[in-house]
Amino acid sequence: MLRSRRGPLVDIGSGDGRIVIAAAKEGFTAVGYELNPWLVWFSRYRAWREGVQDLARFYVSDLWKVTFSQYSNVVIFGVPQMMLQLEKKLELELEGDARVIACRFPFPHWTPDQVTGEGIDTVWAYDMSSFRGKEKRP
Repeated sequence: MLRSRRGPLVDIGSGDGRIVIAAAKEGFTAVGYELNPWLVWFSRYRAWREGVQDLARFYVSDLWKVTFSQYSNVVIFGVPQMMLQLEKKLELELEGDARVIACRFPFPHWTPDQVTGEGIDTVWAYDMSSFRGKEKRP
């Protein structure tokens, strides 16, 4: 879903870093934000071990305190309770050329441009350009 895409990538709630590391191996400058400092440390170690430490960065941070405007590719493995609030945050912050990939849980009001997988392995791709020109919700 990110093939032929360019620009920086962010993984919101990066966990053990596997998405960021995989993106770095594909040439993306990739950043992961994670609340758990142990997972951030482990992710940094894995990036170093995989030889992508120059392209993969990890930070201990609360996603609600980070601005995502500099990213053109966003990956989120969220939970249903946060998707509405995150949808509003990303609508306000992302540029029109951004693509958002949601794993396991879709955004409640956005219409995906692409869907793959099924059940718990479903992934939704949303292009922000699809939402531009539409009235924003409060």
